[in-house]
Amino acid sequence: MAGVDVAQALAGRRPEAQDRFLTERSSVVADVMAHGFGRRYPDLAAKTGFARWQLAALVVAVTAITAAVALVPLAALALLTAAVTAYSLLNAVIAVAGLLHRRPGAAPTDPPVPDEELPSYTVLVPAYQEAEVIGGLVRHLAQLDYPPDRLEVLILVERHDPDTRRAVLAADPPPFVRIVQLPPGPPQTKPRSVNLGLMLARGELLVIFDAEDRPDVAQLRCAAARFAARDGRTACVQAQLLFRNATGNWLTRQFAMEYALRFGLALPGLERLRLPIPLGGTSNHFRTDTLRALGGWDAWNVTEDADLGMRCAAMGYRTETIESITWEEALDTVGPYVRQRTRWFKGFLTTTMVHTRRPGRTLGRFGVPGVLVLLGVVAAAPVTALLQPLLSVLTVLALTGPVWSSTGAGLVVPAVAAQGVSVVVWIAITFVAARRAGLAAPWLALFSPLVPILWSAAAWRAAHQLAFSPFSWEKTPHRPHAD
Repeated sequence: MAGVDVAQALAGRRPEAQDRFLTERSSVVADVMAHGFGRRYPDLAAKTGFARWQLAALVVAVTAITAAVALVPLAALALLTAAVTAYSLLNAVIAVAGLLHRRPGAAPTDPPVPDEELPSYTVLVPAYQEAEVIGGLVRHLAQLDYPPDRLEVLILVERHDPDTRRAVLAADPPPFVRIVQLPPGPPQTKPRSVNLGLMLARGELLVIFDAEDRPDVAQLRCAAARFAARDGRTACVQAQLLFRNATGNWLTRQFAMEYALRFGLALPGLERLRLPIPLGGTSNHFRTDTLRALGGWDAWNVTEDADLGMRCAAMGYRTETIESITWEEALDTVGPYVRQRTRWFKGFLTTTMVHTRRPGRTLGRFGVPGVLVLLGVVAAAPVTALLQPLLSVLTVLALTGPVWSSTGAGLVVPAVAAQGVSVVVWIAITFVAARRAGLAAPWLALFSPLVPILWSAAAWRAAHQLAFSPFSWEKTPHRPHAD
């Protein structure tokens, strides 16, 4: 049974009939959830792996960097500094563009849609081992400011996770909330889960929330108004993400400032510059039919959000941002933070691999500005994190060790100065983002250059996993917080 036939069969049935179909045709549905996208768009599928030229280029790059460090370390220092500085300055330019956007929490600018004209809406909530937090989200979704008769919430739960299912039922869900038990099968990832949700969705619009999320109660109305004010080329609307436990400790404060920079400045800046937007993992609102035309999510890409955002641009669609906020939970311990960042970096590298397999087609799809985002934002985040330890060692050796020479001072001094400028620029844009988002103690941005130490650890873990376990998904733990 073809994937499109499965989707049509599910979409045309009532919930009770859908549940029977999921039980009776479990293996068929599971196959479509995992492999439907790859069959439809094999050139954009993560499971296809690297092209031969990409592997060859990777070997050449690693060999060249190793040789440069060993034979001409000062030249290597200059080149690596130039790469990291370019990444910092590109982010600064994007952030400055984002400063011209509206502030988080500002009044919406799109004309509101009257109740009788509001489109039907599907909310997808992929939830695995979330028994501690899912009840709070269910109670929160019951308070959404949206007509209940035009709203459906699908809680997507693995069959071998009865605790999460019981927690949903214990929260006394409203009638528009439905638990969907997923057919078993690999890979056990979030994108595989929401692919089933997309097949079941009856709403004209669709959004994803994570189990720990607390979206603004009017967020669906805000997104519906944006879609109504735009033409059909606007495929996605990304809400802003901030943390409700930002003041928990030093790490949560730094994480909150990073999110303030990304969602308050960087993504709006990309929108203003009309560049592709790598999506965040939650609070993405879509036109359901357009999302289906895009193929849904790649079940084998561990940052399915960034991948889908780039695919939107590659296929000629736009993504915009809205000021409505979804409050999330910041990770407050180093281990889970590094594991989560490992998955992100691995996914960014996978997304870059997917979209550059055929360079000519990549340029045709994205244009030069879009390729700049793909390479200078998506790929550069993990790559610069990988290079940072090497750059630091070279810098110390150049200033204090045997690498130093009077003739090489012409390379060392500018390199160190450029690194200093990059640090100052990063602190400045982080401070501005934190203050603009209303975070407490924005002066802690002074310590933001320390966070890349954790990023480097995550990047090296990501490189190892990309080689030996490219599709593994490290679960991010969540703990309940007072709403």
